[in-house]
Amino acid sequence: MVNRAAPSRESAEKPAYRFRNSLGDPRMALLAPRVTARLLQGVFALIFLAATILLLFIEPHTVLSLRYLTGGVLIAAATAAVLLPAMNGRDVKPWMVVLPGMDFLAFAIIRLESTGAATNPMVMMLTLPAIWAGLMRSWRSIAVIAVLSVAVITPDIVVLTQGRLTESNADRAIMLIGMLPLVMILGAVAAHTMASILIDRRLALKREREQRAAAAAESERSRFLLDTVLDSLAVGVIVTDPEGELVLMNRILRESPELSADGADPWEAYKNSPAFEADGLTPLPKDESTYNRVVRGDYVSERLLWVGPPHGRQRALSVSGSPVHTATGAHIANVIIITEVTDYLQALKAKDAFIGTVSHELRTPLTTVTGVLEVFEEHIDELPSDLAQWLPVLQRNVTRQHVLVRDLLTAAGTRTGALLLERDTTDLGCVATEAVSALNAEAGRKNIEIVLDVHSAVGNFDPTRLSQVAENLITNAVRYTPPGGRVTVRTRTVGDELELVVSDTGVGIFAADKERLFEQFFRSESARSSAIRGVGLGLPIVKAIVDAHRGRINIDSEPGEGTTVTVRLPRD
Repeated sequence: MVNRAAPSRESAEKPAYRFRNSLGDPRMALLAPRVTARLLQGVFALIFLAATILLLFIEPHTVLSLRYLTGGVLIAAATAAVLLPAMNGRDVKPWMVVLPGMDFLAFAIIRLESTGAATNPMVMMLTLPAIWAGLMRSWRSIAVIAVLSVAVITPDIVVLTQGRLTESNADRAIMLIGMLPLVMILGAVAAHTMASILIDRRLALKREREQRAAAAAESERSRFLLDTVLDSLAVGVIVTDPEGELVLMNRILRESPELSADGADPWEAYKNSPAFEADGLTPLPKDESTYNRVVRGDYVSERLLWVGPPHGRQRALSVSGSPVHTATGAHIANVIIITEVTDYLQALKAKDAFIGTVSHELRTPLTTVTGVLEVFEEHIDELPSDLAQWLPVLQRNVTRQHVLVRDLLTAAGTRTGALLLERDTTDLGCVATEAVSALNAEAGRKNIEIVLDVHSAVGNFDPTRLSQVAENLITNAVRYTPPGGRVTVRTRTVGDELELVVSDTGVGIFAADKERLFEQFFRSESARSSAIRGVGLGLPIVKAIVDAHRGRINIDSEPGEGTTVTVRLPRD
């Protein structure tokens, strides 16, 4: 089998003409010979016939002359030729230029009989075959028309030079000699130009339609891919237009038993389903639903809601939503993401219950051990020296266990609800001073200097909780500072806020770890590899206490350059 190379797109669209052009495109049918040739030649033949009939009454001898009859036969032959099956194609063939040429030749013969007489006006009908030659989009065909135009006026030139015409006929002959070739050539060129413009425009429209079809196909493919991906997700996805009308809802929501029960419309069921706040009891106002908030332009992030009757079978949902804007800021859509977290919350609840149970169970024996140690300390002089030297070690470890149990209970409490605060008018500077005193011994064992820069910072807060904040921050600073380093603790009042700042010259924090510092039980790789004591509850507890006071916390740290933690609380 012989492989033939397909013509390139450029060659297919090039209007190069060797008596052949892009008329092969079916959309160019109006310029095909079967249309242009038959139309123009047919009209030309009818005009010639009408002129012949009229001339028969004016100059019958001219019509009945051999030359006129010969010209008429040529025109009739050309007219019959356009009806041949060969003219049914869309492409222009080289021989087709013969047909308008026959019309011009016919008039050249007729003009030999009646030069300067009644046939002079008839030559203008040759404009129609000249236009047909121009529509062939061939400069060669136009050249042929130019030559034949001169042939038509040659008899006029001959008789004019011989002086055989009257003065009035001579004037008409001069006008004809000057105008006929010009009119024929310009008519053919105009037709050539118009045909080129029309074909180029249609080719441009064809390319545009192809591009639109390709873009539509790509859009449909992307839409199908998007729908497939969204339908495969285990989370619910809703997309609406800026006014809140549904654009897309993925399969997990469309086929949800709760939303499609009894043939209900899942979209309407979603908008009208009652929901409850994080406690599972407080009804969520309809205008505060995630849908309504997002349509208003609000951003919602991981909002915990419950659906289902209180004290019945409820499901926990984590809902996020936001408006979608273009790069120029135009609001084009809203997106809502719904994730069921019932199992996750139940697991957390079970873990918190276990931690609470274990912590309470540990508290009793620790209290007993603490009491025994206090008795030993009261009679330390009566104890053998080898036993007495272990009392500080035992006391330190029991204290550490007390702190761990306290942190475990606090951590469990932060997940079950807001921390209960016992506010009192207190000086944050005194709280920081007591925390430093409690940790001086641990800092001294590492040869770490604690610098206390305390200014009055009186406000209404829970002193016990803030003691936890100060102790946890200072403990972290001491633990993550190498021996010989320094920890600075400052308190002051800044406007309507109280400020506690704990900075150190320690190892610092990597950027990748900063995002997870407030996750419970998170410990960085460097902390685990260096065997620094801790369970990853200090900063989460600090964050929970600060949030309960409607405050804020900021951590500024770079690896190897130390860390600065700033806590700010409202004074009231």
